[in-house]
Amino acid sequence: MKIQAEIKAIGANAIDSTEPMVILFNEQATPALKEIALIQQFADLHPVFNLTTGATVTIDQHVYQATYVGALTNENLNTIGHVTLVFDQVPDGDRLQGGLYLAPMTSETPKMPTFKVGTQLSYQINE
Repeated sequence: MKIQAEIKAIGANAIDSTEPMVILFNEQATPALKEIALIQQFADLHPVFNLTTGATVTIDQHVYQATYVGALTNENLNTIGHVTLVFDQVPDGDRLQGGLYLAPMTSETPKMPTFKVGTQLSYQINE
């Protein structure tokens, strides 16, 4: 099953070129969160997430595979559209429990994609 989303807004402090991660929320995010997050709008009004390791996320045309799904990731996505996409190796300790760690599927895929208003996301749920 695929869940489609589109980036509708990017907060002034949402992207830091020195940090390989972005924070996403749905449109209900508070003004303070909107400053540090990318706002995603889902095509389906009430998507149901059940991401597991091995799931894929396509960001525009770039495909990434989930190497770790934090314990709170699916619950946060289902309730407030929140996830932290981490484009880095999974650490041995101190993993983000609301994080989705992603690795490029091919050598041509950038380690971290470029995000802009209109960026398309497709979460491919393992079934």
